[in-house]
Order: sequence, then C-alpha cells, then structure tokens
Amino acid sequence: MIVLGLQAPPALPSARTGQYLQFMATRYMAEHGLPQGPVNAVRCEGTNVAVWVGDRVFVLDGDRWREARSGERIPPRDPATSLHGPQGDRILSAARTGTGEWWITTAKGAFRGKEGRWSPLEIPRHYVAHQVMPDIDLTVRQVVAGTSGHVWLATDRGAYLTDGAEWWHPLDQRDGMPYVVLNCLHVTRKGDVWGGTDQGAWRLRNGRWRYFWGKRWLPGNRVLDIASDGEGRVWLATDEGVGVIREVPMTLPEKAAHFEDITQKRHCRDGWIAGCDLVAAGQPEKGHVHDASDNDGLWTAIYVAAESFRYAVERSDEARRNARRSMNALLDLVRLSGYPGFPARAIIRRGEKVSGYDPDETVRVPGETDKIWYESPTHPGVLCKGDTSSDELDGHYFAWYVYHELVADESEKKEIARICRAVTDNLLQHDFTLVGHTGRKTRWGVFGPQWLNEDPLWVEERGLNSLELLAYLKVAHHICGDERFASAYEELIAKHHYLINTLLYRRQAPWYAVNYSDDELAYCVYYPLLRLEQVPERRAILLASLATTWKGLQHEDRAWYNVEYAALTGEPARLDAAVECLQDWPWELVHWSIRNSHRHDVELKPVPGRRGALLTRVLPYSELRVMRWNGNPFEPDGQGNGVSEDDGGAWLLAYWMGRYHGLIAH
Repeated sequence: MIVLGLQAPPALPSARTGQYLQFMATRYMAEHGLPQGPVNAVRCEGTNVAVWVGDRVFVLDGDRWREARSGERIPPRDPATSLHGPQGDRILSAARTGTGEWWITTAKGAFRGKEGRWSPLEIPRHYVAHQVMPDIDLTVRQVVAGTSGHVWLATDRGAYLTDGAEWWHPLDQRDGMPYVVLNCLHVTRKGDVWGGTDQGAWRLRNGRWRYFWGKRWLPGNRVLDIASDGEGRVWLATDEGVGVIREVPMTLPEKAAHFEDITQKRHCRDGWIAGCDLVAAGQPEKGHVHDASDNDGLWTAIYVAAESFRYAVERSDEARRNARRSMNALLDLVRLSGYPGFPARAIIRRGEKVSGYDPDETVRVPGETDKIWYESPTHPGVLCKGDTSSDELDGHYFAWYVYHELVADESEKKEIARICRAVTDNLLQHDFTLVGHTGRKTRWGVFGPQWLNEDPLWVEERGLNSLELLAYLKVAHHICGDERFASAYEELIAKHHYLINTLLYRRQAPWYAVNYSDDELAYCVYYPLLRLEQVPERRAILLASLATTWKGLQHEDRAWYNVEYAALTGEPARLDAAVECLQDWPWELVHWSIRNSHRHDVELKPVPGRRGALLTRVLPYSELRVMRWNGNPFEPDGQGNGVSEDDGGAWLLAYWMGRYHGLIAH
C-alpha cells in the first residue's frame, strides 16, 4: 500500500472488480428516419429488426430507419398467422399453453380456446392484488409463451405466471416490481423478463429488478412492445420512437478511460474542469459550450486529486499532464484574481464564449449589495467571479496536498507553497475570514471563533467550519513550513475548542436537514487532516468525528465515501458496494429528467417544513439523476432537458483513490 510518508491503516483485502455488464442506450426518433407517431410493435429475427408505425413497416439500415420495400423479408408481426380471434378479430398476442390451448389478446379483450370456440380469459379472483390501482378492473393486455410450458400475462395489476391450467402466481410491487400497470412483457432467450408500461420499462434478472425511465434510456416513456435480438439487445417500441438497451462487457479501467476522454474533450477549459452546455439535447458530439461555474475551483480540484492518484498508480505521462494542467489552472484562480491570497470562483477572458457569466449578478450581505463579477486589477481583460466560499477553499487545500505529495516536482512544490501561503495569510490577516474584491469577508468564507463559537447565526456551521480551518492550517504548515500556521492550529485547539467542535458535524442533523454538499466538503478536508495529524488523542477525536458522518453515509453506498473511510480507518466500509456504485454510474452524464416518485416499489417520506418527499432507500445510481458527490441520493426526481453534461471528475476521484490505496483491484 502506498502512503504519504505516514503509517497506513491496517491493510484490507481489495474489492474485486473484473468484467461486468455496462448499461448503454440508443434512442431512435424522427431525426433517424422514423415518422412521427407511436411505434406500435417491434420484431426481431436474428439481428434484423422491424418496427410498425400504424400499418407502415420500417427497418434499420445502418444507423437510420427506412420504410420496408415490397417483398423485403421482415420478421412477422402477427404472433399466430393461422388464427383469427372472435368474429375474425386480429390477434395482438398469442401463447399456446402446455395443454395445447391457445390464449390470445385482441382489441376486444383476452380469450382462451381455439378458432371458432373462444371464451373470455379470466384470472382467478383470489390471485388478484388490490394494493395498487384498486378502483380499476383487471385487464389482460398481452400473453407471452415461456420456454418451459408456462404462460406470462401482462395486466394492469402486474404480471402473472401460470401453467395454463390451475396453477397461478402473481408478480407485482410486493416482489419489487417498479411499476405494475403493464402494457407488454417479453422473455429473452437468457430468461430475463422485461415489462413495458406507460411509465417506462423494467427488467427482472436473478431476482433483481432494474428500472428504465426517461430519455437516458427511452425516446418516450409509454412502452408499447418489447423484443430482443440475436446479440442480446433489447428493443423497446415507445410512443416517441424506438429505444435500444444493451449491456456491454466492461471493466472499471475502460470506464475510467471513457470518463477521462469526455472530461478532456468537453469539460476542460484551459485546465479548469466544469460541466458544459450542449448545442443539441443529448448529442454532445454536435458541440458544446464550456461553463464558468460557481465551483470551477472545487470541480477542478477534484479532478486534480483524481489524476494525482492515477499518476501514483500508473505513472503515466497522460495522468501527470492532465494533473499538471489543471493544477496550473487552479493556481491561476489565485494568481489572476488581483487580490493577495484570494482564489476567484471562476475566471474568463473578455471575448471568451462561456455559459454562466452574468455581469449583473450580485451578492447581498447585511447592508451591502455587491456585483460578483469584476475585472482583475492586475490582469486587464481577465474577469473574475468573487464571493468565494468554503466549498472552493476545501477543494484547493485538498488538491494542493494530494498533488504536492504525489506529482509535484521541486519547482511546483515551491509554487504551490507560495500560493498556499498567500491564501492562508489572507485568512489569518482577516480574523480567519476570506476577503476579496469587496474588502469584506465573503458570504461563506467565515471560520473565526467569534462567529463559530459565539454568533448564533453560525452555530450550525461550527462543526464543519472548524474542521475546515484545522485542515487548511495543517496543510499549509506541511507544505509551507511556516510556524505561524502551526501556532494558529494549536491556538484554535487549545483556546477555541476547534478539535472538539469537529465532533458536532452531522451529529444532530435530522435526516431531512442533512446538507449533502457539506458531506462532499467534509471528505475533502478529512483526508489531508487525518493523513497529517499524528498525535494519537487528536486522531482519536477526528476519527470519532469521521465515524459520526459514516453512520449516515454508509446507507448511501457512495463509492468515494466508502473508499475514503476505508483508507483513513482501515475498516471494510462496504467496498463491494463502492465497486457496484462505480459500475452502475451512468455511462452517459447528460442531465435528463429522472422520475421515481410514481413507482410502486418505493416508499416516500414527507420532508418537514417543505414541499416534496424523499426516498427511504437509495436506488441504483443508473436510476437517479446525474450528480456529483454533493447531490442528494434520496431525491426521487430530477429535472433535466438533455442540454447539459457533467464532467467525469467525481467518478474518477473515487476510482483512483481506491486504486491508490489498494482498496479496488485492477
């Protein structure tokens, strides 16, 4: 195990990774040659696929759809071409039972028997569940033949599995079905069961349900038919086009390379890392506009740390180059701001095309209103975003420390020390507050004891802000060697109880008031502070503080928190769940609308004092909105229209930290 010159926690066995199956999706709509209107049916024959829009048939030719030519071989649409329903009605689905009887559905309902002798198909009433949709009659919408003589029925109250005679079994929300009002079912050759609904689709495999809703997966959420092809891809006919969901054999190093690629291609602006806006919804290949965000410093710092850990593992020139470029950008936030030791939130140059710049944006503090954007007094043409918060400082000190230890050469160490000294002096010279272009402390850059220990308005920040300031001073003393930083650290502990204060973080926060952004910040500063503090009693207090956060975080199964907790404590910390989080993280980081609050398999609890409700458990990350570590994983829904994308830094930090500490196997 590699350590930063300190004794390591007890060695833990690495979580095994190996190859896994990565969900990926393709969405086909009008721009791919399909006409407007719902796709009513989809059929596969080998790798050939045909879909029906009304009575028109379309086949996929390359990556575009075209209307089928006269005489062209296409998979048959009708399931039993030799049969006719009652009064000659067209049969929409058909299954032959083990007794030789046909079960069918038509536009007029479901029937059993044979041609000319049909009777209504009814499910025995004692099998019908009433917990969901109690006020509607049960309707059989599709019948599907299994491969072992069974028949599956898609109904508006779940699925039913039967031997075709007297043995029935319902599957619904009691078994974990995400949405029970079904339009269709499909059983793949490998035995996966897929269900299509008016609210997306689900899959059942190995007793585990997965849910697919929204344009991350589907062109439209009303799924009318499902088929699978010879390559294992699942095709879903929806009201707005055709969706394809496939599973690609993948390793975590390959996924890391993918996130490296998109981060460098679309999210790196002169080394600064942030999200981006897309020119076309869901189509990043058609162009993007860089974002100048409130948190350019934090997102860049997270990426610097990720690439630094990567370099320590791989010793690759690419990792060092990426880390170095973004570290220089991070240092520029201080060097170009025009005020000693003040890191700007973001920097742009006049004439540069970015999103997020509003020259009229203001910040209100008691008695004053200031414009946030200003021109650097030392670098004409450089526009800086002020009002920098603790979020940014946490990222800076975290990245300075990790890069300094793992990547920096001697000249870089001197430059990092110079910048770190300037920022820390800014805090010391202003009563432990951060001061920038306004000449006053920023709104959230407040760390002094007269506020944290004495001002009732700041009591809620006492735990985290005490932790942050101790980390700043510890890192500054380690990197710069200035005794005044060590003296300030000692004084805050001896006279102002800052070490004891750290025990307050998250200790009394009710579940509905947890600040998930603060968790991200805490883990930025826990890492260097616990790596550097070697006094046993102080470590015991800091580890107790960390354990308090872990009591809540362990239920979220977030990879970074699990990995860092294990690295700092030597506790197992659910590393298998961390690997599963990394594997399940969406391949596509585009912000689409996500909805789970309507599901039948979840519980919601109201949030006191505000509208809305939260999930009682964390769903798989592929079913949640795209988020970094500051997002709330208990939020059931998320807004997005496909025109913005996150960078890959959050995922990369968790992965490479885990690799560096030997917690995640190659």
